[in-house]
Amino acid sequence: MKVAVTIWEDTVSTVCDFASRILVLDVTGNEVKSRSSIPFETGMMPERVNQLGALGVEVLLCGAISRPLERMILASGVKVIPCLRGSIDEIIRAYLEGGLPDARFLLPGFGPGAICVRGRRRRRGGVSRLPGNVSGDDGEGQG
Repeated sequence: MKVAVTIWEDTVSTVCDFASRILVLDVTGNEVKSRSSIPFETGMMPERVNQLGALGVEVLLCGAISRPLERMILASGVKVIPCLRGSIDEIIRAYLEGGLPDARFLLPGFGPGAICVRGRRRRRGGVSRLPGNVSGDDGEGQG
């Protein structure tokens, strides 16, 4: 499986829409078989989505993401796990071990009681949706 992480230096890029590089990982089980840092510089959303598809990416780990870009990526069949922060190695390790729901990997403002839905902060009755869930799984539909 191929997993991509939007990157800035050695951390997850804060905003997916403005990331200039992605790290593409070839993952088998809980092991990274290879990794490649690739330019992700075009500002055109369709081109970014097409690039993910051409690379065979199945999962995108990222920071905040705009609603239009997230919708396009989801429509292409790529799972999006947004609102992440931290060092690349910590995020990859947490993803492989199922530990991304840990609050330390959430962008500021997205702690317990707040959820990151399509790159925005929302409150919903004190129920927390952490990044271990894939975008669009909250039963609210894509609209």
